[in-house]
Amino acid sequence: MRFVWRMALRELRSGWRRLAFFFLCLSVGVGAVVALRSTIRNAGAAVSADARLLLAADVLADSSREWPPEVLRAFERAGEARLVEASTETVELPTMLRPEDAAGDGALMVELKAIAPPYPLYGDFKLSDGAAFDHKLLEGNGAVVSVALLERLRLNEGETVRIGEAAFVIRGSFAEEPGGASGGFRLGPRVFIGRDAVGTTGLVGLGSRARHRMLFRAREGETERLAAELRAALKGTLVGVRTWRDAEESLGEQFERSENYLALTGLVILVLGGIGITNVTRVFVEQKRRTIAVLKCVGATSRRVMFAYLAQTAALGLAGSLFGILLAFVALRFVARYFAASLPPRMSFALTTGAVWQGLALGLLVTLLFSALPLLRVRNIRPDTLLRDLGDDASPRRRKFDTAYWLTAAGVIVALVLVSSWQAASLRVGVFFLAGLLAAAGALYGAAAGLIFLVRRARRIPYFAVRHAVNSLHRPGNQTRTVVMAVGLGVFLVLTVRALQTNLLAEFDPAQRGRLPGMYLIDVQPDQREGVAQLIEGMTGKPAQLVPTVRTRIAAVDGREVDLDAREVRRDRGRLGREYVVTYRPALEVNETIVEGGMWPASESTEAEVSIEEGMKGLAGMGVGSRITFDILGRKLEAKVTSVRRVDWRNARTGFLILFRPGTLELAPQTFVAPVDAPADSSARARFQRSLLERYPNVAVIDVTEIVRGVSRLLDNVSLAVGFLGGFVLLSGVLILVGSIAMTKWQRVYETAILKTLGATRRDLLAVMLAEYGLLGLVAGVTGAAAAAALSWAVARYVFEIDWSFSPALAAAGVAATVLLVAAVGALSSLNVLTRKPLSTLRNQ
Repeated sequence: MRFVWRMALRELRSGWRRLAFFFLCLSVGVGAVVALRSTIRNAGAAVSADARLLLAADVLADSSREWPPEVLRAFERAGEARLVEASTETVELPTMLRPEDAAGDGALMVELKAIAPPYPLYGDFKLSDGAAFDHKLLEGNGAVVSVALLERLRLNEGETVRIGEAAFVIRGSFAEEPGGASGGFRLGPRVFIGRDAVGTTGLVGLGSRARHRMLFRAREGETERLAAELRAALKGTLVGVRTWRDAEESLGEQFERSENYLALTGLVILVLGGIGITNVTRVFVEQKRRTIAVLKCVGATSRRVMFAYLAQTAALGLAGSLFGILLAFVALRFVARYFAASLPPRMSFALTTGAVWQGLALGLLVTLLFSALPLLRVRNIRPDTLLRDLGDDASPRRRKFDTAYWLTAAGVIVALVLVSSWQAASLRVGVFFLAGLLAAAGALYGAAAGLIFLVRRARRIPYFAVRHAVNSLHRPGNQTRTVVMAVGLGVFLVLTVRALQTNLLAEFDPAQRGRLPGMYLIDVQPDQREGVAQLIEGMTGKPAQLVPTVRTRIAAVDGREVDLDAREVRRDRGRLGREYVVTYRPALEVNETIVEGGMWPASESTEAEVSIEEGMKGLAGMGVGSRITFDILGRKLEAKVTSVRRVDWRNARTGFLILFRPGTLELAPQTFVAPVDAPADSSARARFQRSLLERYPNVAVIDVTEIVRGVSRLLDNVSLAVGFLGGFVLLSGVLILVGSIAMTKWQRVYETAILKTLGATRRDLLAVMLAEYGLLGLVAGVTGAAAAAALSWAVARYVFEIDWSFSPALAAAGVAATVLLVAAVGALSSLNVLTRKPLSTLRNQ
């Protein structure tokens, strides 16, 4: 072992420059893994640490209806049992807000929250001027609003706004609220009013979409007991109970899942670095052929030489991993400086210990795994290499069937599966991930080989530079296919994301949505139907469509009551415990088709019948012939499932998971929804909303155009993040390219010396290099763009189920950028070759 370590250290001292890109390829991958894992762990820790603040309570009881007497008694009993230290009630609902002044700008959907002292139970509620929130601000119909609302409606503190049927004075504004992240997706900015004032708005009556929440601060150590007693007392009601620990566990699971999938993305970059390591090691062994032959002549065994080079690669792997950790530290400093506002408050930007150790372990594993097969070539280098010049035949050859080689290859694959599964925290996901990565890499490699096969047969090219460049692409040891695969994979990821973004935005474009409405009116009361219809017809010139809706819950399926706490129901708790909005009509819409069963005939029936959307099939055993018991405001209704529908949600003016046969729900408490073909002009939409709300203040307006803008912003952010990772992959490909040039520079130096001797100028040689690397970039760009088009089509067609269109401009821009990038990098990496004098090179040969 002393010989092994001494030889490894000597090789490192003499050849570290040639192995620098081995080091860099690994560093980029390790840095990506450590930075991604540290970021998501820090974000998860910041959010989980504030779990109480997110819920704004220890225990929360939630219902979509007013508290019935038995529920209020359960709350009182919990207080009498000395389990509760403090409690408060809130009412939340989306609604419309408009300035009182007729000259004010339009109207806006907001998330209204009516609160009572001592809200908040946890956290500090600070106003935008730094003052502490005081409930006196809400007295006498006062309101405290989000800063975003003031900006969007151009309002100031002290002005009056109308919410429903009541007027409120803006007495303060805030930028951040306690419990602000617990509400999920929001349709608009937050507005706070007093709990006793919400009744004056006329928005919490029959058919209201308000959510009633009771928040409890439990006595020390009594959180779980309080939650258990409330769940037992409220079993069979429509009240849900959850604790801050439930929220913490849910958030923890989400962040852990995100961390694992992001780690897989980092692993892609690391695997690309491993491919670079394989090629650098292979060329390094080729260059050390004579040195290895000398060592074998003086008694060194193949095993000892392999161990020496393995120790060298392990040392480089450790150094590269440590440098990758340094890169991750720098990346987190960059994120902290420029993106901290978009991340959870009080989030740390330090490297986490677990991520650092994982990065080191992954770096060493990838180094050893990807250098193992090239190092086995040492066994095939013979001592007689020193005695005769075998030309091309001097390169190591494997036996016809090399048992050790194939066993090592199988071990590498198994190890990669285990590494992928470790990063994904799932053997199944790890296997599928590695299979997908190998399939993508194999497809790119095969496509590159096919294109190069065609290029190789281009013999009669009149231009010297292009002809010589084509010949250089298949020069022995040029690693053209590997470089094309690595660079093409980066292009493939970047263009795939951009193509999907383009198609998704086109799908949301109002001009492309066909029959889909631009606006929805909701919570229209039965006595308001005619007036609302007249307003719609006056704006659009078309008859209005008002769809009846009824709110209901699923109480039982085939006589079995739905117990949301049962183990077999927990997985579907979100769907079985939710409140469904249903409608009734005699026939299908044009965007619906029957996939099982049959639609009800035109003849009347005394039995209640329903049709369910195909995504609900199998939920608690539902299917054609099942009998579902619905709870409609406390009244039970049993209906038979007669059909299963497939709904094309892209073309749905109104979409419902459950559809009733007419003759059942007509007398049930109901409201109406109106899809409206709103004009594209924002001022015309604002005038319509204002005139509607002046007459019917309870009606809420969902402006689809605003939602599309929000989706566009979300897609931009997602594309930026994924494009950033794709850029890392592309960087790995560029590093492999630079490493390939560095490792084969001795061939290029000799070739350039010959060409100079034969009369080639530096301009001619530069043209050859630009043509060679331009062709390399063209092959990589075309391959990556073609693969990106195929994948984006498959994802759009089978995942998002949207129309797909090819963007020639995007593909052309991607190919052109790749050609310019590869040509520039290749030429710059080879410039010193042009400056060498040919005489010294030829003498050395």
